[in-house]
Amino acid sequence: MHKTCQGKENVMGDNYFLLTNLLSEDERKVITSIASHIERGEKRVGIQQIANENFLSTTSIVKMCKRLGFDGYSELYYHLSRQLASSGDRKAENLKSLIDNYNDALVERFCALLRERRNGKMFTTGEGFSNIVGTYITQRLSICGFMAFNNVHFYDYMLFQEAHRGAVNDEAAVMFAVSQSGETEPVLNDVRHARQHGQKIISFTRRSDSTLAQLSDLVFVVDGAKQTLAGSLPNLFFGHIILIFEELMARFFSPAPDAQ
Repeated sequence: MHKTCQGKENVMGDNYFLLTNLLSEDERKVITSIASHIERGEKRVGIQQIANENFLSTTSIVKMCKRLGFDGYSELYYHLSRQLASSGDRKAENLKSLIDNYNDALVERFCALLRERRNGKMFTTGEGFSNIVGTYITQRLSICGFMAFNNVHFYDYMLFQEAHRGAVNDEAAVMFAVSQSGETEPVLNDVRHARQHGQKIISFTRRSDSTLAQLSDLVFVVDGAKQTLAGSLPNLFFGHIILIFEELMARFFSPAPDAQ
């Protein structure tokens, strides 16, 4: 990880898209603004232009850079340039290699749905190892500022909703469902219940023809190993979902096309 001349470790790391969710609104706009210029392939943009675009002073931007562990604006700009240059193509290639039904429109729909329901509740459901992956997704969403709950909380939430009809608005809620076969009955029950209450469904499964896929608004077909854990080959399905979700969140926090 990069360090400043004073030896202070910067907090940017290699994930500016995650950090932007932890910054103030002004700081997030500055990071996104710089990244937008870089991704458009423009020549180096000075601090004064970034300050003008975001109605800030150059002094406040310099203070932000130092707070992040950089010596100043130039060092932050260089760090983002290097990071974005190495990560842009990698994101798309990683997703293409992991998602059987990959296309740019699918990823854009994922990002659009999360933006649309940014302030809504996020639930996950899964059984066995799928539940472990669901817990990972829940915690990742929480770290990124979403209101996320696992399937245990989903049951309690549904009970509360039934007892207090009209008190809870589900129109902005999203459920992430994980099932290798796409036929796991408890998962399907959760999904059906969620759909009845207007929640959108994003699923991860091996089978595009599964019941889960048919019930989902967005489905990511993941090429995991066919063998069970008792087989001779490793089951990559669950690990692949974690990699896919990280790449999807990286895409979500990247500057939107209309911001470029």
